[in-house]
Amino acid sequence: MRKFGIIALGAIVVMWIGACTSGNEDRSVGTEALRFETSQEGGPRITFKDTVFDTGRIAQGEVVEMQFEFTNTGDEPLIIASVTGSCGCTIPRNYPRDKIFPGEGGKIDVIFDSDNKWGKQDIVIAIAANTVPSRTELLIKTDIAAPDHMKN
Repeated sequence: MRKFGIIALGAIVVMWIGACTSGNEDRSVGTEALRFETSQEGGPRITFKDTVFDTGRIAQGEVVEMQFEFTNTGDEPLIIASVTGSCGCTIPRNYPRDKIFPGEGGKIDVIFDSDNKWGKQDIVIAIAANTVPSRTELLIKTDIAAPDHMKN
């Protein structure tokens, strides 16, 4: 009886693992961009006007809004699957979710909240798209002045 229980438990685990991995590719967000096949010679290319935004020295708690402008300099439609910040203080608010055809461009709006941060910070914004490579990074550089009560 004990052997039967172990075998049954093993079968359940195998079925559960199969259910968790089978077909997930078609359900996840942005899979169209990740399945889009391109060669390294052609395909979509995302080219940013600037890849670094330097806020300079700001006061702790200050909220900074910025835009990163880009153009599809490739020869096939560009699809941005996702835009994410490296921490909760950085929120990509707006970016194109439709195909961006060659020669067309767009903007990625980002908000950085410096609350509870101090000193020099480098924050990465990652863009997943149907480009080669599939990940492009933008950088926010900032120097946050600590409040007076923290300077001692």
